[in-house]
Amino acid sequence: MTRGSSTPRAHPRSNSPCRLTCTPRKLQSRSPPMLLVARKNLFAERTRLGISVGGVALSVFLIGILLSLYRGWSQQVGGFVEHVPADLWATSDGTTDFVAAGSVLPDSLGVQLKLLPEVDVVSPLIVRPMAVYRAGGSRSDTFDVQLVGYDPKIGLGGPLEVVEGKSPPGPGEVVIDVEMHKRHGVQIGDRLVKGTKSLTVSGFSRGGDFIYTQVAFATLDTTIDFLELQPRTQRTFFVLTLHDPAQRDIVASRVELAAPGVHMVTGKDFASETRDRILSNILPILIVVLIVAFVVGLAVAGLTIYTATVEKSREYGILKAEGFTNPYLYRVVFEQSMITGALGFLLGAGVTLLLAPFAQDTVPQFVVSVRWQDIAAIAAATLVMALIAAYIPVRRLSNIDPVMVFKG
Repeated sequence: MTRGSSTPRAHPRSNSPCRLTCTPRKLQSRSPPMLLVARKNLFAERTRLGISVGGVALSVFLIGILLSLYRGWSQQVGGFVEHVPADLWATSDGTTDFVAAGSVLPDSLGVQLKLLPEVDVVSPLIVRPMAVYRAGGSRSDTFDVQLVGYDPKIGLGGPLEVVEGKSPPGPGEVVIDVEMHKRHGVQIGDRLVKGTKSLTVSGFSRGGDFIYTQVAFATLDTTIDFLELQPRTQRTFFVLTLHDPAQRDIVASRVELAAPGVHMVTGKDFASETRDRILSNILPILIVVLIVAFVVGLAVAGLTIYTATVEKSREYGILKAEGFTNPYLYRVVFEQSMITGALGFLLGAGVTLLLAPFAQDTVPQFVVSVRWQDIAAIAAATLVMALIAAYIPVRRLSNIDPVMVFKG
């Protein structure tokens, strides 16, 4: 090397990120300038940034809307069972849930339950899932109904809240859930037909929506005649209230011991079993879609940041040549990824909060419930997504050779 020669270095007025007016040591002691480098790299290509943010936002939106839909369905499915003011439900052994209604009990069990000193009220229920159609419509245009026969003199197990029309229903009449009116256009005075039998709608109630089916209430005698039950003393459930609800476990154990084949369960547990049975079929699909949404956001963000890193390889090489260490340069990439993730999260969460209520009003089955805990979980998932997306570009940075920057 000849005298007076020196190692080439970037000119202070060059277009590299080192135009920042501070020495490397000072620069490394201050994070805002490096954050400016990250922003400059991101916003240099606004189209690419928009695609990256859009990919993360789409991922956040899909995750958010699916979680809120699952929460909404969880609250709705089994809500009727949970809100019936009963301390215990009597079912037959092997009964999995309220909707399947596979329980068969004799009416004489109700008489035995009333003899227990701890029991206040006993109400028999007949529950049957079925498909009906509206009189005057096409026979092929059927919809699901959960017919519940109850004793109107007791009222327990009947409509939770009547919003319009007459209740209790009279002979040959039925009170339907208001969601059946919204989804299928059933009006008061319409007849619901099954085979040669029909029931006339006398009112609308609220609280009996199971998403894919709704509860309709009739008296025990009307239900027995409509279903043509044999024997007529057959019942599905008995709901009980106790003088002292704290004695639920004692009463349940005593009944199950004295009446083999009978299972006693609280309304909360029975509602949980109903949710598990219905939502367990949906949960695997939901998990797969959530994973796909996460991977989509991760792939879009990762590819965008990787491309930006490759295009800025020369600038990163100059920074290395001027004394910046790899860990400090890694911060630039991580900051880029975090900015992309934050913008995508804000956009995706905002769209979720705006569209979820609109979707619910447009499609009645689209029942959503947005919880702040879920939003926080999505924010954490977005953070993980951003950190993973920065991993491959960081490996690329570690392989940059500063000497190659000055060749050619």
